[in-house]
Amino acid sequence: SWDKGIGASVSFYIFAMFFERSRIPTPMFDGRFVAKYTRTLDKIIGAIHLVSIIGAVLSLCIITFLKHS
Repeated sequence: SWDKGIGASVSFYIFAMFFERSRIPTPMFDGRFVAKYTRTLDKIIGAIHLVSIIGAVLSLCIITFLKHS
């Protein structure tokens, strides 16, 4: 009941796990508790997600650049 919608909050949780500046209270969740209760498995899955998102964004940028040249 605390995470409604399509799961777009996953990225916010990952930023709160890995980046100190993202550990602030927000209307969706309190980032201080995300880092406190993160398991090793959560960090591994979060790192895989973060790498895949960065790869997807880079791929889209490269495709867009090559399409226009």
